[in-house]
Amino acid sequence: MNNNEEKLLIRLSQAAPMLAAIGEELSFTKAADTLNIQQSAVSHRVRSLEQALGITLFERTTRKLVPTEAGLVLCRAAKESQSIWPKALDNLRDLQSNAQIKLSLSSSLAMKWMIPILRHSYSHDLNISLNVSDKPVNFDHEPIDVAIRFGIGPYPGLHSTRLSRCTLQPVASPKLIRTFEQDVKSVVVSHETMLLGDRLGEKDQTQFDWTNYFEGSTYDVEVSDLSVHRFDRADLMLQAAVNGIGVALGRTLLIEQDIKSGFLEKVGPAVTIQSGYWLVCKPSFAESQRYESLCHWLKEEIKQTI
Repeated sequence: MNNNEEKLLIRLSQAAPMLAAIGEELSFTKAADTLNIQQSAVSHRVRSLEQALGITLFERTTRKLVPTEAGLVLCRAAKESQSIWPKALDNLRDLQSNAQIKLSLSSSLAMKWMIPILRHSYSHDLNISLNVSDKPVNFDHEPIDVAIRFGIGPYPGLHSTRLSRCTLQPVASPKLIRTFEQDVKSVVVSHETMLLGDRLGEKDQTQFDWTNYFEGSTYDVEVSDLSVHRFDRADLMLQAAVNGIGVALGRTLLIEQDIKSGFLEKVGPAVTIQSGYWLVCKPSFAESQRYESLCHWLKEEIKQTI
């Protein structure tokens, strides 16, 4: 590589953020806004770069900006060069032994499973910060590293690792069960029983609802024939069951702690569904050691839970 080529490479490296912005916006003005500089500065730098290369990069009209074939080549290369920096920054964070992992999960999963086991993460050198939200995370606009999602999965555009499959299991308080003289299985379909459900599970296509449960079970009954009270959160529904209000539709990871503590008991058979728990994040974070450590720890905790 001669001296002139080295100088051109330096200039192209310096111009990469500008070329990436122009390629994205197809406008000098919008690119300037993105870079927080004057539009005239962008125009001047492009002209200077074109002169140095001896080729035209953009065809300019009064209405639009069109990259030439050479311009497309450089804009794509600039965008690719910019994309390596988020990964590099993540690798820098991994060099810190106490690098924090910002983990998003639903309120129900946090209350019923994660918070009780969070202290176990300390012995695995994991520094986890919980972000509790019942809405899907937008990794492009929120400062979240990774999320646990419940659903059928996988999730296009994200790196997805299945943590666990899921079963639906009706549960009720021991006190409520003792009020029925019939066998435990019949408690679920008794007209004296209030069924407790999760309103979101009936809308988000995760199969977490009584209809899916009865369709997969040996019960010969329609949900419409029974009385169902719905809650906005699964943890509230389960707490209502603990208080003896009715039979709740539980699922994997949300009920094991209460069953172990004697607050709830299983009533009726379990039904396996397609949905499960997934660890999702951007592909760049999935390549980090923090992700590997978190994924390994979560899988081990799930094994001990179920």
